Amino acid sequence: MSVCLLLVLAAISYWATNLYGHRAARLSYDRLLAGAALQVAESIGLQDGEVVIDLPRAAFETLALAPEDRVFYAIEFVDGPLITGYSGLPESAEGSPGSRETGFDGQPPARFFDAPYSGEMVRFIALERVLKDVGLTQAVRVRIGQTLRARDALVADISWRALQFVALFIAIALVLIMSGIWMLLRPLRNLNLALSRRSPVDLSPLEVSVPQEVEPLLRTINHFMAQLATTLDRLKRFTGEAAHQIRTPLAGLKSQAQNALEEQDATLRQEQLKRVVECSDLLSSTVSQMLNQATLAHRFQSEMFDELRLDELVIEVCREVAVAALHDGVEVAYLGDREVIVQGDGFALKQMLRNILENAIKYSPQGGIVEVNIEARPGTAGVKLRVSDQGPGIPVEEREQVFEQFYRSPNNPRAGSGLGLAIAREVAVHHHAHLTLGDNTPKGLVVEIHFSRGRVR
Repeated sequence: MSVCLLLVLAAISYWATNLYGHRAARLSYDRLLAGAALQVAESIGLQDGEVVIDLPRAAFETLALAPEDRVFYAIEFVDGPLITGYSGLPESAEGSPGSRETGFDGQPPARFFDAPYSGEMVRFIALERVLKDVGLTQAVRVRIGQTLRARDALVADISWRALQFVALFIAIALVLIMSGIWMLLRPLRNLNLALSRRSPVDLSPLEVSVPQEVEPLLRTINHFMAQLATTLDRLKRFTGEAAHQIRTPLAGLKSQAQNALEEQDATLRQEQLKRVVECSDLLSSTVSQMLNQATLAHRFQSEMFDELRLDELVIEVCREVAVAALHDGVEVAYLGDREVIVQGDGFALKQMLRNILENAIKYSPQGGIVEVNIEARPGTAGVKLRVSDQGPGIPVEEREQVFEQFYRSPNNPRAGSGLGLAIAREVAVHHHAHLTLGDNTPKGLVVEIHFSRGRVR
């Protein structure tokens, strides 16, 4: 790209220099031609009614400075016969090639023009002079022409010197550009070597000396590697914990199934098969929660936030869990009556709310009620989503631990995966929301999610 730009600039420079050469050559030789024409005009006079011409030798010696050029001249009466010189010289006309009119101090105007003569292009000057004598006035015209060989040679010389200068300029510029590119790419090459020599599992920050211009790139690479290291550590920890959590119900499932095969008592075998079903349900719930968490982790990195109606999303989730809640003898009630707008991922928010509601339903007693409400004040920023149940609640000392993955309270007799609230906290943090646990009155648990960027419409 840089080379193309330099070539374009060189072509423009050469074109401009060529135009300048033509103009300089024309002006220089036009002045010589004008000086010769003025000298010839001054040598013409009237004596006893006759035109007397004493052609000055200096005028033609001036034009002879261009030895390869031929010179033509003609002195004639205006609208009359030729007095001396070459006959048939071209006439000056408006719009002829190179035509221009100029004036000299104290002298009549002269016209320059280009015209072919004697087989080649000739530059002419034509000027008139009025001769006066006692009782007699005569007007004569002087035309002098010179071929363009010297002019063309001067233009070629100027253009050639300009081309040499442009070529030198391009060569120096290319050297400087290549040196700059080499100096710029050298630290990138060192950075590439440092990365290529790394172990695939080494995600520590790079310690490479780079110029100030490359430091932002190095910081970005180190930031990315730190994020990748955090993600891999989290994945490793999650994989280990998930393997343990899945292995436990699988072992119980296998043990109960083997016992049921060997049991002869129908009543005991029925109880063992029930425990097989319970282990299967726990395993299915754990795997489902783990898949949901993996899906959410991917969406956190790839999905952009949309403007959502939080109230519509809450009503939709309440309807989805209502049937299962009624089967357990628990009622789900939505108390909100306002349109609330938040920025977020609808799928992730539904998973968060579903986990919270399913926990509230699971721990609510028969005939209990789970209330869902959105608290907000019009004209103020922030909304609060509140879910309350009438279950046993969570002791204050365990309220931070329940957000850890696979945590199960030793006092909790109910089976579960230990992932529901952990996923809910991750979704809340991703949406810049704050999730807290509190006590319900007279008993139960209250889960509050405060969206700082929500608003009432």
